[in-house]
Order: sequence, then C-alpha cells, then structure tokens
Amino acid sequence: MSNKGFLAIWCEIGQDDLQDYRNWITREHIADRIFSPGFLGVRFCNATNNDRAHFFLYITETPEVFQSPSYLHILNSPSSWTKRIMPKFGPFDRAAGEQLLKVGNGFGGYMAVSRIKVAGEGRVDLGTAKDTLQQFLELPDVVSVRLMRVERSTTDIKSQEKTMRSGLEGDFDYLVVVEAMSEGGAEKAAQETTKRAGDIAPGVLRVDASVRRVLYGEAPYEGPSS
Repeated sequence: MSNKGFLAIWCEIGQDDLQDYRNWITREHIADRIFSPGFLGVRFCNATNNDRAHFFLYITETPEVFQSPSYLHILNSPSSWTKRIMPKFGPFDRAAGEQLLKVGNGFGGYMAVSRIKVAGEGRVDLGTAKDTLQQFLELPDVVSVRLMRVERSTTDIKSQEKTMRSGLEGDFDYLVVVEAMSEGGAEKAAQETTKRAGDIAPGVLRVDASVRRVLYGEAPYEGPSS
C-alpha cells in the first residue's frame, strides 16, 4: 500500500498584500484543494521571525493525488483572485512527494521545518531514520515527526499557475517536519535536525531549518454544515 503524499509550499508576501494573501489562502486556495479527492488536511503557518514568510503542508491519501485530473484541473483553472495575487509572491518554493515515516501523535502549535539536500541518490535507510526520529520525541514539547521525500516528476508538471509565479520547485531531497507545543521546543528540534541530518539521510550537502507558528488548519470532515 502506498504511503501518504505531501505538498509543501514556502511563500513570502509584501506587507501591503499580507491581508489579501491570507484571505485568499484561507478562503479560496486551501478550500479548492482540501475538498478535492484525496486531500486529508492542511496546516498553514508563518515564520516566528518573519510574519510575511509562510509555509503550508498538505497531506494526501497517496502521492498520486498530485497527478490526478481533479488536482491538475485546479492548477490549470486559476481564478481572478489567484491571477491577481500570485505574481506578487516573494521568495517561493514548492515540493511534493511521499511521506516515508511518521513517529509520534497529534499536532503542535509550532513546527520545525527542515529541507535537506543530499549528494547523488542519497536514499535513506528507513530503519536508521526511524530510530533517529524516535529520539526527537524525547525533546521538550515535541509531539510528532514526519520524514518526507521529494518526487520531482510531480513538481516538474507544467501548469497555468506555475507561469504566474517565480521561484524554486523543490531543490532539495527530503523534508523533516517536527511538531511541538512550544516555540522553544520547535527551536530545539530545528537545531537537532541540523545536527543529526546525516543520521536521517546519507550524503547531506545542506540543511535549511526554520521555526513556524501554526496559524490555521483545515480538513474535509471540518467543512461547513450542509
């Protein structure tokens, strides 16, 4: 059986467009996706050191959801609001792929988000990685850890949305997301991920870790009453 899929997005927006951007995200962008077949939930965050820098993480039933006709239709049918806001994006990154591991339960109010770039194939040993990530649960206020692998055949798909923004499309190989109940716990987890990245994935070239505050979440079962 296939593992769950993920879609991760990093996006910064100018101060003058911040409220419009957040309204668009929570009222249209997320709604279009979360009620599309195969989507399970999303978390929307900002950086603790930059209110305008955002991160969101979608989880899907399988990685193949991102190549489904319903999802591709969303990418190729941008609304007028999308056409207005996307060209205003600042630093941007987007990656999709497969969730390899999850240890621990529940959600936290903060996340440590780490992008890991490796040399060559750099395939993880799941047993070693799981043992390493299991130790993260001993850190203060940490409740769960996810390890995800980027699949570039997904992020390379051309779409109308892609023509309206500039930036990266997953120039890294693995994503580690640690959920914590406090900012301090997330900061400690970010430091630990940077220090122990080589125990998670072989041939590490770089690690980019940041701490995020969860602003909003949504799941299909939490939709409005009919």
